[in-house]
Amino acid sequence: MPTSRIHLSYSRDEKTPPNIFTDHDWVRHQQAELLAEYGERFIVVYQEQVLGVGDTYEAALQSAESNLPPGDAEITPIVELLRKRQPFLRVRPSDIQLPARDNG
Repeated sequence: MPTSRIHLSYSRDEKTPPNIFTDHDWVRHQQAELLAEYGERFIVVYQEQVLGVGDTYEAALQSAESNLPPGDAEITPIVELLRKRQPFLRVRPSDIQLPARDNG
């Protein structure tokens, strides 16, 4: 059985691959479009391209395995869970009558 070319974990001594930061930024900037296209699912992104999509983490990785770019080098993608942000609800009470203070 062939081993995976997807490299997701790193030791403390390894440098973070440069695509990690740019891919996270790209997902944040494209989040509305990605949600519209894929819905609330896991996505695997490498160099600002979606390689895999799935309802579970494992399904997204399996989908990405079949869509890897040609070659035999390992790749360092990110896995993100796309979710709609819930609006912040602020509840303010109506006018409350506070008891008078006795300053005496």
